[in-house]
Amino acid sequence: MVRILLLSNDPTTLALMRAASDAFESTLDAFSDAADLKRKLDKPTNAEELVVMLDLSAVAAAGLRVANACATVKLRDASARIGLIASATHHIHAAAAEWAEQSGADVLVGQVNAWRWAATGEPLLAALLGDAERVEAATRRVKPYLRVAMHATQDSSSHVQARLVASAEADGIDLKALAFRMQRSGGVNIADRRYRLRIYPECFVANEAVTWLERALSVTRENAVAIGQALQAAGLIYHVAREQPFSDEENFFRVAQIPARWNVESFYALCRSDAGFSVLDRSYRGATYPRCFVGSEAVEWMQAQGRTLNEALSMGQQLVDLSLAHHVLDAHPFKNEKLFYRFYRDE
Repeated sequence: MVRILLLSNDPTTLALMRAASDAFESTLDAFSDAADLKRKLDKPTNAEELVVMLDLSAVAAAGLRVANACATVKLRDASARIGLIASATHHIHAAAAEWAEQSGADVLVGQVNAWRWAATGEPLLAALLGDAERVEAATRRVKPYLRVAMHATQDSSSHVQARLVASAEADGIDLKALAFRMQRSGGVNIADRRYRLRIYPECFVANEAVTWLERALSVTRENAVAIGQALQAAGLIYHVAREQPFSDEENFFRVAQIPARWNVESFYALCRSDAGFSVLDRSYRGATYPRCFVGSEAVEWMQAQGRTLNEALSMGQQLVDLSLAHHVLDAHPFKNEKLFYRFYRDE
């Protein structure tokens, strides 16, 4: 028998995993507070296998380090399999997957939802169960729930993004490979551009990219726009101010750039050290925000470390995507502006 512990407060993830666990001999114990992890692990059981799935946002909300949470699991059962769910993103960068492995997890997937079950739910189960037959049985059991889940959650922003990514994937588009191709010779025209006396480095014009996608993929212009929107939803391209959706207009976008051989854990540790981001109590319009850093100051610090503006913004967003940091009011992605952000461990 398999015992599955699922730390998540996302209703869709919970519903899909409950349905999946019904397909094979298992018990699913779902909980939303990471503080309950030790108690759940200590609960007596007759299960022969232990599988633990941890949503990074729930781990962060408890102020825990992912590595410590994984160590807690392994201390109770050295043979336990651990999966991480980055529910704040749809695309997992190679550096993030390496960070998860270094933290003690067996696999890291993006948001588990009805539209991208094959891209996230199935790989998660495959890595944790190691049994193709059980994964196939789980997927057959989940399928009737997918349409219900899609109908129930279709209006949320996160699930709109998931639909965009899933639609492109269903058409055979490798979004990661496409983003890489856009930066190469023969790709989109990436250059420093000026608008209202301000220069925006390393960007391309959205409507020019639509034309490039139209020709490169032999698709209609409407489909090219949808593919661009999928690239944005996956976090592979972004508006220079992170304010506009991708469209057939003269807006400036960048292809997200993560430095080669970038180590998330080392970067995170450096950011939180005395030599890293300036973490202080700050005030704005009469409200005080304890222990936070300023987005623009963090970008400036990363540039002083030799990173380009694009790399700095992409690395900062990775901290948000992996639930290592967040805007103090959860109202903004990572921006090069005077906005306050906080490491979850400083909550």
